Amino acid sequence: MTLNPKLAKLLNEQINNEMSSSYIYLAMAAWFEQTPYMGFAGWMFNQSREETMHALKFYQYVVDRDAAVVLQPIAKPRADFKNPIDVFETSLKQEQKVTQQINELFEVAEQVKDHASKNLLLWFLNEQMEEEKTVRDMLDRLKLAGNDPASLLVLDREAGARQAPTGSGGGTPRSHPGA
Repeated sequence: MTLNPKLAKLLNEQINNEMSSSYIYLAMAAWFEQTPYMGFAGWMFNQSREETMHALKFYQYVVDRDAAVVLQPIAKPRADFKNPIDVFETSLKQEQKVTQQINELFEVAEQVKDHASKNLLLWFLNEQMEEEKTVRDMLDRLKLAGNDPASLLVLDREAGARQAPTGSGGGTPRSHPGA
């Protein structure tokens, strides 16, 4: 079954959106690398890998549906942040943006009656609910910790213990081998 041209265009845009998200998270990891928060650096590095995996899932889907993959440039991400709360607030906004993008894709898949694409997009919507909740939970805890160094280090350690997505491959940043 070939892919509707409008949906194919939007799925290609989503490949770019996911790669952009990966780049944004990599910039966040790089920012944390310059701080004492190696656990948060590992969290963001793992998020970057997960977003790359999402892009590849969209990529493979487009290929499997016999449509052309058309890659676009990725914008330079923001690289400076005030503190961990600023980073996680930016992360939550990014996840909400991606959720909206996937919701819009789902609406188009419904309009063109592409049930296979709807199935793929439902998987992503469920993933996004989980991602938003995870970031929101950490953000709430960071706000509770405020500027208390001991509390921030506890949260950093917990963030560093978070498991990398399975099958992500690749290396980890120098400072947190458990990332």
